[in-house]
Amino acid sequence: MALGILLVAIGLLFLLDSLGVIEGVGFAEFWPLLLIAVGVAIIYDRVRRAWRRR
Repeated sequence: MALGILLVAIGLLFLLDSLGVIEGVGFAEFWPLLLIAVGVAIIYDRVRRAWRRR
């Protein structure tokens, strides 16, 4: 669920940038944060599953 919310937020940022509502949000500057966020979401999911097994 968190990953879905993250993807929607990223899509919203890119949409607002393409419409000219906000400036300076480009993929070239943003992709490292995307990778970090996906990694954190994966780690969070695995930790959460491990805690549920206990």
